[in-house]
Amino acid sequence: MITRRLHIKKGSFYRKSLILVLLITCLPVSFIGISLYYAGGDRIVNELNKSHQLQLNQSIQRMNDYFSQLELYSTQLAFKPGFDESIKTLDFVDQFETTKELLKSLSLMRDTNPFISSVFLYLKDQNSLIGDAAGVRRITDAEDQKLFLSLLGPIQGIYWKNNLNRIDRPDSPQKAIVIKLPGGGYQEHSYGAFIIYINQQKLNELVEKLSSKDGAAFLIDSNGEYITSPRLVETGSEGSFEEALKKRILKEGRDANTFVMKWDGESYSVSYGKMAFMVSAFTYISATPLSNITAPFHSMSKSIIVISCIGLLAALLLAWFASRRIYDPIGRLMRLIEGDKGTEGKDEIAFLESQWKRNMSQNETMSTRLKEVLPRLREGFLNQFLQGHHYYYSESEIIEKMNQLDWDILDKKFAFIMVQLQGMSSTEGKFSDKDEQLVSFAASKIVQELASFRITHNHVIDFHDLSASMLIVLDADETEEQSTRELHALSEQIIQAINDVLSIEATIVISPIADSIVQTPDMLEQSRKALLFRDIERTNQVLSMNDFKSEESNAAQYPFELEREITGAIRMGQEEEAMRLIGEFLRQLQQNSRKELIVHQSMLLLLGSILNAIMRNDTNPYTLYEGTHLYEELLQIREPQKMLAWFRSTLVVPYVQTFSLAYDPDLKQMIDSLLVRLQEEFLSGISLESYADELQMTPYKLSKTFKQLTGTNFIDYVTRLRLNRCKELLLTTDLKINDIADLLRYQPSYLIRIFKKNEGMTPGQYRDKFTQQG
Repeated sequence: MITRRLHIKKGSFYRKSLILVLLITCLPVSFIGISLYYAGGDRIVNELNKSHQLQLNQSIQRMNDYFSQLELYSTQLAFKPGFDESIKTLDFVDQFETTKELLKSLSLMRDTNPFISSVFLYLKDQNSLIGDAAGVRRITDAEDQKLFLSLLGPIQGIYWKNNLNRIDRPDSPQKAIVIKLPGGGYQEHSYGAFIIYINQQKLNELVEKLSSKDGAAFLIDSNGEYITSPRLVETGSEGSFEEALKKRILKEGRDANTFVMKWDGESYSVSYGKMAFMVSAFTYISATPLSNITAPFHSMSKSIIVISCIGLLAALLLAWFASRRIYDPIGRLMRLIEGDKGTEGKDEIAFLESQWKRNMSQNETMSTRLKEVLPRLREGFLNQFLQGHHYYYSESEIIEKMNQLDWDILDKKFAFIMVQLQGMSSTEGKFSDKDEQLVSFAASKIVQELASFRITHNHVIDFHDLSASMLIVLDADETEEQSTRELHALSEQIIQAINDVLSIEATIVISPIADSIVQTPDMLEQSRKALLFRDIERTNQVLSMNDFKSEESNAAQYPFELEREITGAIRMGQEEEAMRLIGEFLRQLQQNSRKELIVHQSMLLLLGSILNAIMRNDTNPYTLYEGTHLYEELLQIREPQKMLAWFRSTLVVPYVQTFSLAYDPDLKQMIDSLLVRLQEEFLSGISLESYADELQMTPYKLSKTFKQLTGTNFIDYVTRLRLNRCKELLLTTDLKINDIADLLRYQPSYLIRIFKKNEGMTPGQYRDKFTQQG
């Protein structure tokens, strides 16, 4: 019964897999030995040859490095100190110590490189040859004189000489390097030369390493002359193998090549190539018998055939067992899905594939639904928790819960940004009181959108009363200073966006940074209460709770008057006056408070004011200070005197220098005269263009100069004069608004709009308010 049941459970896949396993394991093994021996033989030979070529190239590279070092040494020798033109007049007898040091130097030169046999210095005017082993010799033989004088003839400063006799060994010419003095250059009138004789034996040993014992390796120059001594063994009826090899390579005329050459019943793998040395071109040639390269292949192929036969027998026995073992997991899956139902005739894989696709489709649907609902679940949990409804949760439980909601808050820091909207009543009918919830919703979306670009995890709570709060998760690796700067930058960006999009003002409170998530509900409540500390007369504020004091406030101790004088002096380019005022500013800060925090914060505020003044003068601080993080630099300075020096060198001087380049005393006098005229003519039909024509300059230049010297543009200045006149007429006359607008050359509606924008109330409200007070 059990056997029958198992037989029923097996479908068509089992039979197919059994046949496939037999084919895979048995048939390929049958051809492994034959394929390797007949079809793979050439490939193995090629691979072995490539390996041989790689080893050969490495040996050639080492040889090339030796020659490069020798060439470099020869070049450096031409410029070696002590071998200048003063050596021409050296008296070898009277200046014995100098001669001794010279001989010692030549000996050291010989010992620095194994390829150097000996070093000689030839001096033309003294007709002398100085050698490391031969000492000082006078050249007396006419043939020798002619020979060494000819060494100074070639135009090359450094060159190779194939056969050059040594004065101490006239019967044994050697290869040598000649370095003309001075400097190894191309001088026509050299006073001498270094002669470096090459150690032929060492050179032969290095080159012969390029081939095996039964092969050949040698160097030749561009004329086919041997640089190294070949074996020149008669291995065939046509002469020596080396000569035949050299003739074939010279006949090919290539720079490099690899080929197989047959000689005397043996095949050789030949490689050759050119290498530059001095002004010559050497050709290295290496030939290795192929039998030496392919010897390992024959024994390897025989071993493979024997092992393959044994493997074939084992494959036949294991194929049947493997097919049953392979089917076991599939059988279990089929029983798990189908139970006791019969599967005979079914394709198990196709059946499992269809079941897998159906399950995957269901999983993807569930995953999509979970991703859609997860943010809402997280938002609901955070809203409940931050409002204190889940106070009974421990920190570990909250962390685990947030992980389930796809937020990793382990080892994180937390802070709040509280936003309070203001000024809806001054939007000139754009919003009504009924739009509070709509405006709150829009502001919360703006906050969330801006935060998403800077912060990975954030949660915005809309209180629907023109206020919103945002929980921010910060990295624990960031310092508190870095986190605070990031929060302030985000706050300024939020205020700017709310101003631009909604045309209303906002105050932002930044909470302290907490290390635990369980502290966040209390931080939220404290942040909302901190809004009570905002300056009701000011808008667009960013307040930090770290700056709040429970007792007396130090805000009144800030020297605002001095700050304005400082910015005015800087704007006018008065360096010394600005630095005097900054020194007085710092002195007053130290008198008011000795705490470093207060002084530092005040100086940072002063830095911000100076940068604001610079920007108002149409100068970009980022370009002026080449992207320097001025706040970060100032934060690193702790001593007052260093602060003063930093303000002068880093902040004031670069701006004053830039300002001085564009400053013209005549322009200042012209603008001063224009200001006087404006006080008299602002009620007439004046314009920037008319004054520019009178002053014979372009309107753009007049506008830029006016703003640079006054700190405001022309239109705003005239508008302020007219509004001051408007306020005077409102309080001293009974003229109607239309009459005043006509006098000021404004449309009544435009006058009311700009009056309300600058004074926060309409002209009628202004008259009523100050008339009642009077």
